[in-house]
Amino acid sequence: MIQELKTPKERRHTFVIAPNQSMSWSELLLVYSGIAGITLAIAIYFWVRGLTLVLPFSGLELLALGAALYVTAWRGGAREVITITDDTVCVELGRKQSLHRYDFQRYWTRIALQRSWVAWYPSKLLIYSHGREIEVGKFLNEQERMGLAEVLKSAISRDV
Repeated sequence: MIQELKTPKERRHTFVIAPNQSMSWSELLLVYSGIAGITLAIAIYFWVRGLTLVLPFSGLELLALGAALYVTAWRGGAREVITITDDTVCVELGRKQSLHRYDFQRYWTRIALQRSWVAWYPSKLLIYSHGREIEVGKFLNEQERMGLAEVLKSAISRDV
């Protein structure tokens, strides 16, 4: 998901890039609670009937599902913010706050969409200048990555 934040008064472009999320954290917990409730009810029923191994394996299954959902939700919180001003291009990577910040001089900054030598492997969108490069949009699909490359090229090349 790509959002362009542009204000007419300020001469800068800001792009916020984030992975698509189908559910919020609270919705995810609600779905997990429903699955866990049904699974535990069935497991307890079988435990009462004398099949005692169903309950521990159901617990392991719920633990694995919970871990997978947590990792998926955690990765979905990633954010990349690209800010283009009159003389700089700033790339900030993080979640709720910026963990890494990369600054490039706008005049020397270039955007490259580097295709893989394997046809089915996704391309890389690189922002580079003076021997430093950063990959952005790792979680975007190929069409979104190509569109972002064109938008960034035009935003960097034109006079803001």
